[in-house]
Amino acid sequence: MVLKTNNAVMQIFVMIVGILLSTLSGWFLFDVEKKAIISEFHKDIDERAASLSREIEINIEALYTLATLFSQASTPDFQAFTTQARKTLNRHNDIQALEWIPRVPHDQRQAYEAELRKSFPDFEFTERKAQGYMAVAQQRAEYFPVYYVEPLVGNEAAFGFDLASNATRRETLEKSRDSATARATASITLVQDNYKEKAFLAFLPIYKGQPSTLAKRKQNLQGFILGVYRIADIFVSSTLNDELLGLEIDLVDETDPNNIDLLYTHSSSTGFMVDRNIIYKKVLPEILGRKWSLIGSPTQSYISVRRSVLPLFVFGAGIIFTLFITAYIRSITKRANVVQRIVIEKTNELNEANKRLKKLSRIDGLTGIANRRFMDEFLDREWLRAIRQESSVSFLLIDIDFFKAYNDNYGHLAGDECLKKVGACLKQQVNRAVDMVARYGGEEFAFVLLDTHDVQLIAQRCLKSIEALNIKHEFSQVEAVITISIGYSTIVPQKGSDPSSLIAAADEALYKAKDRGRNNALASFTVNSPPTFSI
Repeated sequence: MVLKTNNAVMQIFVMIVGILLSTLSGWFLFDVEKKAIISEFHKDIDERAASLSREIEINIEALYTLATLFSQASTPDFQAFTTQARKTLNRHNDIQALEWIPRVPHDQRQAYEAELRKSFPDFEFTERKAQGYMAVAQQRAEYFPVYYVEPLVGNEAAFGFDLASNATRRETLEKSRDSATARATASITLVQDNYKEKAFLAFLPIYKGQPSTLAKRKQNLQGFILGVYRIADIFVSSTLNDELLGLEIDLVDETDPNNIDLLYTHSSSTGFMVDRNIIYKKVLPEILGRKWSLIGSPTQSYISVRRSVLPLFVFGAGIIFTLFITAYIRSITKRANVVQRIVIEKTNELNEANKRLKKLSRIDGLTGIANRRFMDEFLDREWLRAIRQESSVSFLLIDIDFFKAYNDNYGHLAGDECLKKVGACLKQQVNRAVDMVARYGGEEFAFVLLDTHDVQLIAQRCLKSIEALNIKHEFSQVEAVITISIGYSTIVPQKGSDPSSLIAAADEALYKAKDRGRNNALASFTVNSPPTFSI
């Protein structure tokens, strides 16, 4: 009886010890995993911060490139500035605009305005009234107008805008002038922006000579090179190699501790809830006098995909193999590391393959621009957005004139090369990230332009640029070189409508353009009232 009792006590003791050891071992592994996940999360945020900082530095360097134009004795003219700015913008897609902001004393205002009116009859210094509309700038001792701007298309509302009329912009101008360094504004909404996205302006002062004192800097200031940047565009560009799955990241401006400004929020695309108990803040290096930080939190999916069943497995195995729990944990931990490494490698390979497949499904294999399928998806999505925002959508349908005759006489290889050149040329005619150029099919191309009131100007630019390619076509009935015909239409979508009406209208206009002899552009119908610009 005593022996039976002792065996029972021993069994209970062994069971208690086994459960205790299994519980402790399982909890230990759970805690190790948690620390590893948090460490990986911190690393992801650190890498994102470094990538964002590099992207900003690259874009700010464009200001110094453009500043070389002003190292000469005289200020460059509008054309010289536009040419150099256009080259710079082609290398820096995240820059919305580059501008020259001269310092204009009041007694020189009329001369400055008269000079640009030679090319732009309606040019004048402007400012934004409290009611929201643009008006002629009131008299002040000196002005800092947007005198040169590239691209001008899409930035007409900013052309002539006196930055001295706005307190936020003027404060940054003065700090940049006095410190002789590039400076950035706090977040703003652009006078030429229809989407209300936050942006910032970066000013680089230009002086006569190299003044070393504050007084000389004020006296010898010529003006500023200005870069216009949308914060969302820069953030998205910095994430091209990483989808940031399962993370929510806020980009904040903490320059003023009493007024923390949320610049941009990257929301997780997984749809899972964010774990607000885990927060990590990474302070970015100072950006043109601004103090920016990334504040991130993981979603439940980010944590769950990095969890394993190992702690639970160890707990169950420990109850059965109590005497060997230590050795078992050691071996299974090593195995788990190998498995985890293999899973990460395979996951990375799969992600890379998926990215390549996604890119291939969107790009036309011959011309390298968007294909018809991607264009249809883009148009359907932006159509719904335009309905909500009551904005316009424009569609240009472009056809190469007598392309069959070109193929028949020069051969299909020459025809393919022609399509490549035409596609590349058309892609250069739009600079905004929200617009799309696609190969519509065969020798047809298409533009989708959002909230644009210069469709006719773009169409004419396409006609001239294609003809300027000077691709020989002796069998054309229009010109001795390759030409195109364009039909276009602009619609403000209504509820219950779909893009087929827009495409049909552009197709009808293209038919009429061909009937009129080709190498021309015709519109079907347009929006009655173009969108307005606002700050």
